Formats: sequence, C-alpha cells, structure tokens
Amino acid sequence: MTATASSTSSAAPAYRRFDTVEPLLVEHAWVARTTAPALEVLLPDGRGLLQLEVATPAMLVDIAPDGVHRPDEDGIRGPAARTNVREERGPSVRAGVQLHPLALARLQVGGVVDSTLPLSSVVGPEDAARARAALLAGDDESAVHLLVAALVARAHPIDEDLEAFGEVIATLDAQRGLLPPPEIARAAEVTVSTLHRWSVRHLGVDLAQYLAAVRFSAFVREAVGPGPVRPSDVVAALRWYAQAGYPPREVERFTGCTPVELRRLEERLAAFVGAPPA
Repeated sequence: MTATASSTSSAAPAYRRFDTVEPLLVEHAWVARTTAPALEVLLPDGRGLLQLEVATPAMLVDIAPDGVHRPDEDGIRGPAARTNVREERGPSVRAGVQLHPLALARLQVGGVVDSTLPLSSVVGPEDAARARAALLAGDDESAVHLLVAALVARAHPIDEDLEAFGEVIATLDAQRGLLPPPEIARAAEVTVSTLHRWSVRHLGVDLAQYLAAVRFSAFVREAVGPGPVRPSDVVAALRWYAQAGYPPREVERFTGCTPVELRRLEERLAAFVGAPPA
C-alpha cells in the first residue's frame, strides 16, 4: 500500500439504502459517497455483492497474517470466508446491490467464494455505463434501478428445489443462524444430507460455514447497526463481548467463532487501525 492504515480516517461514508427486493435475488441496494480516506470492515455474512464504483481506487485488505491486498474493483463478489477491511484512499461513489444467499445460483455464477468476477459477467456494458453516469450525476435511484433490472433480466427462474431451500434460508436468517442442522432438517421435512447437498450446490459452501457467517454478522450488526462498519466499532464490540466472560461453547454458538478466533480478530483489527491494546 502507498498509505498506511493508521494514517487513514475511519469516518463512515454517507450511506443511502434502497429497500428494493427481488425474490431469492436482491435483498436491498445502497449508494455510499466518501469525501476522504476511510476504512470499512467487510463482514462475512453468507452473501454476495454486486458493486459499481466511481472512485479513487480502493484496496481490500485481508487482515490475516498471510493476507493479501487487492484492488476493490467493480464486479460481483461471492460470499467471504474471512473478514476484510476496505481502505478508501480518496473521494468515491459506490453503488452496491446486496445479493440474497441464493442469488448466485439464480444467476448461475459459480466459483466466487472469496473472489470477485467482472461486472460484465452479469451486467451488460451499456447498462453499466448508464448506471455509472447516473451516479456521477447524483441520480442514485436510477443507478440502483439499472443494476437491479440487469440482474433480474439475467436471473434464471426459481425452480422447486431452489424455492424449498429459499424457505430454509429465510428460517435460518430469522433465527440468526442459531438452529442446529437436525432441527433445520426436521422443520423443512428433509434429511440433513439433503440440506448439505442444497447448501453446497446453491450456496457454494457447506451449511456449517453459512451458519457461522450468519451468526457472526448478526452478532456484529446487533452492536454496530446497519450501513458501513467502522473497524473501531468492531474492535469495541469484540472487546466488550470478550470481557463479558461467556462460556466458550456459548461464544461459538452465538457468534459463529471460537473465543480464540474472536480474540485473534480483535487483535488484528486493533493493530490494523492503530487502536491501543485492550
């Protein structure tokens, strides 16, 4: 990087949310406008994202010791297995479409867990150019509409198998990912092996990974609220929870991470943003 994380402001960007919903495809959309360098935590939540950006190039930083730094480019991003920090280096405008967990199956886009495919894989160049022009003109609503419409046109119909699994996903999300697989299977009147097959086929990850991501995201969101997530807020939430002294089994059940994993994440985020030790 040309700038260190500690020299970068963590001020949150101006964030506008659009409650546009398309079944098993789009959960909502947003536009974020940043006027200065900023840091934002990208939480693993079992969901993908479509992003279009008009900006000073930003970087995605994997805060693991062996993590990589890569450009945060336009494209369709699959579910993340690890927490990343987005380092904004200057003024930017971004439009994002938060995808339903089953959106990638409807779009028939695979192999994107922890990776990003070009925007052109799901949005045509003309629609992308029009959406970018709308962002530059300050017409956020039109930009979002163009991107969502492009996804709807690209998506395949919902078949019976996907509809059944969509009902399971809705239940899991409503319960914060806290239901164990046998209980999920009984409620859905299917076998645990069927749930596993659905998950691998339609989500690209096994059910345990999805549940852990949902639990972790729900835990952090309960503490920091909606919109962009500042690293300092995540550090504070993790420290508060660690100091509460919950039993290790309860920590993993509630957050999707072991106490050691939570502590390691807190230490790495704190070191990344230059926060004082706990």
